[in-house]
Amino acid sequence: MNNKGFTLIEAIVSLAIFIVISSTLAEIVVVSIQNQIKVSTMQNMFNQAIFSLDKIEKELRMAKKDFTGTCIESEKNYSIVAGSSITFLYNDQESTVGPLCKKFALESNRIYEYVSTDDTIANLSATGIAITSSSISVDSLEFISANDTSSDFMQPKVTIAMLLSSQGLENQIPLNFQTTISQRRLDL
Repeated sequence: MNNKGFTLIEAIVSLAIFIVISSTLAEIVVVSIQNQIKVSTMQNMFNQAIFSLDKIEKELRMAKKDFTGTCIESEKNYSIVAGSSITFLYNDQESTVGPLCKKFALESNRIYEYVSTDDTIANLSATGIAITSSSISVDSLEFISANDTSSDFMQPKVTIAMLLSSQGLENQIPLNFQTTISQRRLDL
């Protein structure tokens, strides 16, 4: 007898094997794409956190003791309100106006920067500039100041702690960041 084709059973078995292999490969592709989206989102969160921390660190390093008390309390380097807001006298060496009163604050899960037109808190801008995007949520921002009195003869330090999560990403682990900085200039 001369067989020139497949039987119905052979065709069904080969089709079933093809479907199993195809669905397995499709699942692998879907999981790979989901993981790539998670990695990309986490990388974006990390980049934004590093950018905002670098900006805050750079400006806090250039803080100057407020001897006149026009920006913050006299003889202090930093004023921290409720842990999530810090005001200081920023000694911008490129400014033609002189030191500027600045503030970083956590509002509506974003970090905002407020800048005064001079060294007084009275001229602090009413609207801040967001330094984090709306794609991430800053769940917590905390500033902790140490050695900020004239009598201790120690360099003032600020610890910044930040907890971030992504908007719209399910089952993610929030990112925690913490750093401690001191002023660039010795300011005892």
